[in-house]
Amino acid sequence: MSGDRDVTVCLTFDFDAISIWVGPRHSRSPNLIARGEFGEVGANRLVDLLDEHGVPSTWFIPGHTIDTFPEVCARVAGAGHEVGYHGYCHEAPSSKADEADERALLTKAMGRIEGLTGRPPVGHRLPGGNLGERWARLLLEYGFSYDSSMAPNDFAPTYCRLGDVVRTDAAYEFGAEVDLVELPFDWSLDDWPYFSPEPHHDGLRSPNEVFDIWASDFEFVYRKLGTGVFVLTMHPQCIGRGSRLLMLERLIAHMKAHEGVRFRTMAEVAAEFRATRPLVTATATG
Repeated sequence: MSGDRDVTVCLTFDFDAISIWVGPRHSRSPNLIARGEFGEVGANRLVDLLDEHGVPSTWFIPGHTIDTFPEVCARVAGAGHEVGYHGYCHEAPSSKADEADERALLTKAMGRIEGLTGRPPVGHRLPGGNLGERWARLLLEYGFSYDSSMAPNDFAPTYCRLGDVVRTDAAYEFGAEVDLVELPFDWSLDDWPYFSPEPHHDGLRSPNEVFDIWASDFEFVYRKLGTGVFVLTMHPQCIGRGSRLLMLERLIAHMKAHEGVRFRTMAEVAAEFRATRPLVTATATG
C-alpha cells in the first residue's frame, strides 16, 4: 500500500450493562438482567484484550454501570481508556419533561464519571432519542468537545449545527455550525443489531459475517479514501462472548497490518479536527 494513508480507528464501547434493561426497557426479568450482568465479564475480557494489543479506546459508561460495577469501571479508567457520557440509567434526554430535568440528569451522570476518572467527560453519545437543540446547547454549556450519535458523513468528523429549519415546501435550511464536533456513529458499524436477538434486529449473526462487513468498510476508507476516521461501536455484553472476541482480535490485527493506521481515542480525534479545521463563525457587519 502507498505510504500516504492516514486512517484513524476508534474502538468504542457502550458499557450499558444492566442499565439498558431496567432503564428504558423497564424490565425486571432476571433473564434480561443476566444479559446485562454479563457485561461485567465482557468488559474485563476487553480490557485484557486491549492491553495485550496496546490499543487505546473510548468507553461510554452510564452512571448506573459505574455505581453497579465500580471495580471493572475503575479498570477501564486505570488502563488509560477514555470515558464518555451515556446517561445515568441509559435515559434518552427527550424522556425528561423540561430543561431542569435534563440538566439534573446530565450533571448526575457527569458527576459519576468525574468521580471515576478525576475529570468531567468531554465526549457524549446519546443513549437514545434525538440530539435536540436544547440538549445540544447543554452539551456546549457544560464543555463537551464532541458527540458521537449520528453520521452526516460516514468516515469524517463534522461540526454539529443549531438552527436547522425543516421545510417540505422548499429546500431544507441548514443552521449554523457550533463548537461541538460530530464523530460518526452508524448501526452498520455497531455490534448490537448483529448480536442481540430482539425484534427488528437480525441477531445472532456469525462473527465471520460481521468481520467481513466491518473489514470491508475499513478497506473502503483505507483504499478508496486514503484518510478518515473508522468508528466501531460495541457493547461488552455482546462483543464479550468468546467467538466475537476472537473476531475483534482478528479485526484489530487486520487493521494494524496496514501502514498509516492509528488507533486513538475519540477525544484525540475531536481535538485534532478542531485544531486543523477551526470553526468559522459568522460575524456581524455594518
